Amino acid sequence: MEIKHFLKDHAYQNVPLTFDEAYSLGEYALEGCAGNQLAQIQSIATLSALHTRSTYAWQRSNRSEHNNHRHRLPKNAAEQIAGVCAAVFRSDIAISKFGFLEPNVPYAMDNCGMGGDLIVTANVSTIAAFIAAASGISMCKHGSPANADNGRHGSSDFVSLLGINTCATKNEVEKCIETDGFGYTEALDSRYKQIHLQTHKVAMLPHMNDIIGPITNPLSPRLLTRRVLGVNHLVSPRIVAEAYQILNEHGVTDLQHGIFVRGFIGGSQYEGVDEVSICEGGTQVAELQDNKIREYRLNAADFGLNPISSVAISPPCGMSKGDFSLGILKGEISGPPLKMILANAALLFYLADKANNLQKCYTMAQDVYDSGQAFEKMLNVRSRLPK
Repeated sequence: MEIKHFLKDHAYQNVPLTFDEAYSLGEYALEGCAGNQLAQIQSIATLSALHTRSTYAWQRSNRSEHNNHRHRLPKNAAEQIAGVCAAVFRSDIAISKFGFLEPNVPYAMDNCGMGGDLIVTANVSTIAAFIAAASGISMCKHGSPANADNGRHGSSDFVSLLGINTCATKNEVEKCIETDGFGYTEALDSRYKQIHLQTHKVAMLPHMNDIIGPITNPLSPRLLTRRVLGVNHLVSPRIVAEAYQILNEHGVTDLQHGIFVRGFIGGSQYEGVDEVSICEGGTQVAELQDNKIREYRLNAADFGLNPISSVAISPPCGMSKGDFSLGILKGEISGPPLKMILANAALLFYLADKANNLQKCYTMAQDVYDSGQAFEKMLNVRSRLPK
């Protein structure tokens, strides 16, 4: 393990690791999770040092000064992300107590995000997932307690607030997906994987696991063939799409259609959210389909909407993110926050081939929400997976 090389020649110079180097770092981090104290300390330091905007933005073609580097250089940070994730899939989830989830469904989707929102919004992806599940789309939602974003109420915090057990057994989650079209897996559930314990139980800092965690949903890769993934402010959607290309090429994943999004609030390309934004800033998108990537932007008009105010999507003063989200799910809070959630649900409808354009998908999501079926779906899941 060349930790000094990873730090001196990579992290400290904002040069990402190659796939093979990142794979070995991922396995070393897992040694730390298994009790090797030195591996725990060194891997946390390295994964934190590599978790920078400059590293994720690195391009080999623009860094000719590193041509004499003693190791092969990556094209970009997609190799680094894919390498660590591959180690987690193969040496963590695959050999864990539960292993991969294998519900008896043709496929299931996830729409979790990386956190790190610089604007506090509702638990958008979780509510959108309930809307999709209520329409008949199988969802295997992955998430964790708040770690990197300002809302301090991650998806696991919200699901727990709803009275749903975030750490149900594998069989219970599989049955819930099969029967109710919705399951939830907690990133900190060590029966599936150990790696995420580094961020939430040991380091308690922003860390490369903020990117690794959402990618490494423990749903079987043969079933997670379509998904949405919200990207944080450090990495571009394209880099994450390219990481999936690499994982597909190595036979680790089989993502056939993925949409990777970073939403913005205004003109700044920094301030934003890990979900679709229908504010003035719109959304940066990388769409991976049949292993080819297409980049574009989405705006409110693509959903048949006018842009909304950034102020309107945050909880009112004095209201927690969790209570704000619950109010929306119950139908007590509407307006701009709901519109943003419906736009995110529309992407799931689009991926599930419910309709071929986002305006139709948005209308379908709104109809499901207005019928109360999303809230009913949550109640059904709660009765099956009580806390």
